Amino acid sequence: MDEKRIETAKRMLEGSKYLVCLKGVQVSRECGCTNYREEEDAYPIEEKYGYSAEEMFSTSFFYNRTQQFYQFYRNEIIQNLGELKPGFDTLRNLEERGILKAIVTRDIYSLALRAGCRNVIELHGSVYQNKCPRCRREYSLDYMREAHGVPKCESCGIALRPGISLIGEMVDNQKITRASEEVGKADTLLVLGCNLHTSLARTFIKYFNGDRMILINSEEHFADTKADLVIHGKVMDILAQIGI
Repeated sequence: MDEKRIETAKRMLEGSKYLVCLKGVQVSRECGCTNYREEEDAYPIEEKYGYSAEEMFSTSFFYNRTQQFYQFYRNEIIQNLGELKPGFDTLRNLEERGILKAIVTRDIYSLALRAGCRNVIELHGSVYQNKCPRCRREYSLDYMREAHGVPKCESCGIALRPGISLIGEMVDNQKITRASEEVGKADTLLVLGCNLHTSLARTFIKYFNGDRMILINSEEHFADTKADLVIHGKVMDILAQIGI
């Protein structure tokens, strides 16, 4: 690992007055979360259930095959929430020092929140947030896990809705607006665990008007040249080594 780049990243982060982080899927992958879009997770799921993971993770499947949806959701998604890595300490410390103002992520496992960060914009929601679509009563993740068959509202008796964006649904526009505004105010943008050509990066980088962009990702990509500093390797290990 390039120690000079690590030290440069540390100086750039500590010198920031308004840091915003885009946290990509590689972070979740390194923490061990299930990623139904990845071949290593998607193939066994399709073989097991007879449907692709993307089919089952859709709104149409949820409403038309609710019991099968929850079998997949309970066994494959919320049974593997991932393990927090030491690199999150760096993000939490940056936030506590008033440097890191927001983390923008598509992660549904609430890794950053679980690590103690507070200013997290979860674009696709969280498995920890579950509601009755009728009365809006909230239910815990444990309730969803322990329910037999389809988890239902104790008041209304209807199927509960996981608090995540399924395929076919629009992302909450208020979250998009808030994330765009935060990126627009940033003097430093930290992109973790995704290249600059991914949907997450392309959606928000166009709002960035700051001075420095730091990219930490596992693999090289042709879009890397847009960043001011690039470090390749295991994202969470690099963050831990920065060790702010």
